[in-house]
Amino acid sequence: LEDIVINNMASDTKPEDQDVWFKIFTKQKVIYVSSKEEDEKDFSQGYQEDNTLQILSNSHGVQVKDASQYIKDIPQNHQLVTQNRNGIFLLDISEEDAAQIQKDYGVICQSVKNMNASVLIDQGLRYSPEENDENYSWYYMLGRISGEHIPSNHLIMIDRYLFADSSKLESTLDNIFYILDAMLPHYELKCPYKVTIFYGEQKDGNGVGISQAASKVYSIIPDLKRPYKINVEVIYFLHFCDLNKPFHNRRILTNYTITQLEHQLNALEDEKSTCHQTVTPQRLFSLSGLAGYCDSPHKMHHDLMSYINDYFIWWTQNYLSPKSTYSFNGQVKLINKLYEVDETEEIITLYEKNC
Repeated sequence: LEDIVINNMASDTKPEDQDVWFKIFTKQKVIYVSSKEEDEKDFSQGYQEDNTLQILSNSHGVQVKDASQYIKDIPQNHQLVTQNRNGIFLLDISEEDAAQIQKDYGVICQSVKNMNASVLIDQGLRYSPEENDENYSWYYMLGRISGEHIPSNHLIMIDRYLFADSSKLESTLDNIFYILDAMLPHYELKCPYKVTIFYGEQKDGNGVGISQAASKVYSIIPDLKRPYKINVEVIYFLHFCDLNKPFHNRRILTNYTITQLEHQLNALEDEKSTCHQTVTPQRLFSLSGLAGYCDSPHKMHHDLMSYINDYFIWWTQNYLSPKSTYSFNGQVKLINKLYEVDETEEIITLYEKNC
C-alpha cells in the first residue's frame, strides 16, 4: 500500500497515469492495514510528515486504521473475512490460498503478488426490455455480475411495491426466484448466504402482509438447490416510515455490485417483460468515475448500505415499537429481541449485523 501511494502521489504524476488500485484506495472511507514491524512509526499516533499513509489520509480523506492482529489471523482462520462482508482483502499470501478464500466465503480476496482490479471495474452493461419483450431474462441481464463472476455472500433486493398486488403473488415469487437463481453462486460456500428483501406497506392497505410474504419467499429457497445454507430476511416498513425516501428506487445489491431498475423487480411474467424499463447492472467502480468525471456506482452502493445499517442501529436503540417488521427464515421476529441466526446458535441483535 505504501509503495502504491508513493508511486502515484508524486507531483509530476498525471491523474490519467495513476494506478487503478491507487484510485480505488482514494475512494474508500476506511482502509485497514497490518504494520510490517513493531518498531515502525505508528501512523495512528498523530501526524507524521514522512508517513506515507498519513499523507494518503490527509490528502484524500481516507481513514487508515490498524488491524494487524485481525489481518494476520486470516491465513489461519479464513472465516474471519465474513466479519467484513464488503471488504476487499489484499493479503500477503499465495495466489492459491487467496483464490480459495474468495471461493469459500464469497468475498474479494487477492494475493498482493497478483492484484487484479478488473473484478471491481464496471463493464457498462445496460438493458432496455420493452413490454411483452421475450429477448430478456434475469439470467441474461444479471449473469455478468453474478456469483459465478464476482464473489458474493449477501444479496439485497429493494422494492417498496414488490408485494403491492396480492393477485400477482406467484409472479412476484417467480421473479424473486429467478433473480436469486441468476445471482447466487452454484459452487459450495463455507458460510451461509444471506438474502435480504425490503418492501413497504401500501397506503390503501392492500398488498401482501409480512407473514405471508416471508413464509412464501422462504418456501422457494429449497428449489434453488444450492450446496450451502441460505438465510432469508424480509423487512416490511410502513408507508410513513423513514425508509420510504431512500427506498423509493428499485435496487439489487450484492457485496460488490449494484443493479438499478427504473420501474419494478416484478419485471417478467410467462418469460415476457411486464413493462418498459432500463436495467443497469454495475460493478463498484467505473473508469470515468475513477477518473473523477462522475460518481462511481461505489458511492450509491456505500450510501445505501450505510443508510440501511445506520437506520436499524438508530431505530433499535431509540424505539421499542419500530415502524418496520422483521422476519428471519419465514418467521416474523420482534426487531429488539434476540434470535437464533443459524445452526451455529449464535445470538445477535439486528443492529449488530452488517445489513
